[in-house]
Amino acid sequence: MCKMNIGARVLKTGLAVTVALLICKVLKIEPALFAALTVVVNMQPSVSKSLKNAWEQISIHVIGVILALVLGLLLGNNPLVMGLAVIIMILFCNRIGWSSAIILGIVSAIFVLDTPPERFLQNAGIRSLAVFIGLGVALLTNRIIVPPEYKAKLTVQLELLFNETSLYFLQSIVNFITSSSLTVFEVKKPVELQKRLEEVLILYERAREELTPKDNVLLLERQLEICRGFIERGQNINEMTELRVQRRLSPDAPVTSGKVSPEFQEILDILAKGEANLEVLTKKVGLGFNNAHAAEEIGDNNEYWAPFDLALEHWHRNVSGVFYLRAMMEIAVVATEMRWAGRRLRTLYNLSALIVTY
Repeated sequence: MCKMNIGARVLKTGLAVTVALLICKVLKIEPALFAALTVVVNMQPSVSKSLKNAWEQISIHVIGVILALVLGLLLGNNPLVMGLAVIIMILFCNRIGWSSAIILGIVSAIFVLDTPPERFLQNAGIRSLAVFIGLGVALLTNRIIVPPEYKAKLTVQLELLFNETSLYFLQSIVNFITSSSLTVFEVKKPVELQKRLEEVLILYERAREELTPKDNVLLLERQLEICRGFIERGQNINEMTELRVQRRLSPDAPVTSGKVSPEFQEILDILAKGEANLEVLTKKVGLGFNNAHAAEEIGDNNEYWAPFDLALEHWHRNVSGVFYLRAMMEIAVVATEMRWAGRRLRTLYNLSALIVTY
């Protein structure tokens, strides 16, 4: 069964149409349909967009009505004149940068020009009044009935998503590090996390019109980017871990289950230390979203990665064969993802800082 969601915009549009029709009925303005249609085309999804576009909406309706009256009085109101009015409105709106208001101006012009030729001026005046009643009702409704504030919800949900996806990514690294002692490992697709990501992406699209330069839009976009990266890269590491466990348990594996060489264990220990460092950095970044702090230098932690590179080189010199080549490639992949996470987390931390270094 299809689930229907009745949101604030749906409710306020229905209410505004009802109010516009009632006003026209009280004032005996016909056809009231024009007021109702004007309401529909002028409804805005948020207060911020309504306030920002109010002057543009009023102006374009006035221009559309005036253009229709002039063309109707001079040339009549046949289909050719209506087409000419549409062309003029499109060119005018594009010229002054009001492309988003083109449909509003066209609707007003056509409503007025569609007036019967008999007593054109009187009927056009009544229709113009209906248009402005619809516009006024729409603007007032947009202002009075407040829809959900998507921006505030986005900030909260994005921080929650960051915590959940970073935890998933870090756990995937732990899974790989401890995989030598595992006898079974089954990858579970992060369906819930992917669903949460899609929900936050939709929320972001709805909140975009409320965002201003002060809201640090770039930070929000980078948060979304790293959350997606945590999911995708964490899943890749888990899938690689599953194959590693299966390979080590195969009959022709040149190793004993649950045991690794001292050289390889040194590499795993360094990765474990790196995972712990990433966990600390992740918590630091999470706290930085809501607390003032200064920016820090971005770059790889050479003090950590230099011993890792030496340990990897030392182990590689003492082994050979396809089995160990795959192990080395897996280690390299995990290390690459950890470097990626470190750089992205430091970038986020700096974007959320009061003082950003360039």
